[in-house]
Amino acid sequence: MVARALLLAALALAGCAGPGASRRLPRPPPAGESRVGARDERRADPAFASAPARPARPEAARAVEIASSLVGRRDIVVDGRDYGDDCAALVRAALDRAGRPVPPEARDAASLYALAYGRGLVRTGIRAQPGDLIFLADRPGGAPVHVGLVARVEPDGTALVLHRVARGVMRLRVNLGYPGRIADPATGKRLNDTLAVGAAALPAGSLVVAVAAPP
Repeated sequence: MVARALLLAALALAGCAGPGASRRLPRPPPAGESRVGARDERRADPAFASAPARPARPEAARAVEIASSLVGRRDIVVDGRDYGDDCAALVRAALDRAGRPVPPEARDAASLYALAYGRGLVRTGIRAQPGDLIFLADRPGGAPVHVGLVARVEPDGTALVLHRVARGVMRLRVNLGYPGRIADPATGKRLNDTLAVGAAALPAGSLVVAVAAPP
């Protein structure tokens, strides 16, 4: 189990980033507000570790259910419809089948981010909610070229994110309060899974660009 937990989840641009990845995008507010991953510290929020996540809305719960059913698969096919084979396809399929379809032009992580930003859905703070979208870069401080769906949030703020990587759809641990740490030094609890970026293995939280409510 330990070896499996330490297994690197490679973020493959060929399987996740689309043609919109290189366009200039609006940036979210500074670190400590909605952009996470720039600081290895929690916000000064005494309720952060103890406040439970709000119950998922019915459509959010349905989106999580759909995305969870695809864990381990490379192709995103739901009810006979083929949505593609990248991370944006996973999110689009989950939202579509949950009754929250996104515009057809939002076909990659960059355009999904632009849509969420334009609608004012980028969240402030560092606590995600089930059904939220998490946008990641392919390097710290980079543009949003990957997107995942938050399945649940643990009491310490660690989000379990459904994300389509090179090997297929997988569950990824991402902690927005301690983006630069793999484990809690006091308890040893895993906070972030690692992602392969070139020759380096980086905590997933350090690659998060923004969190947004679903469009």
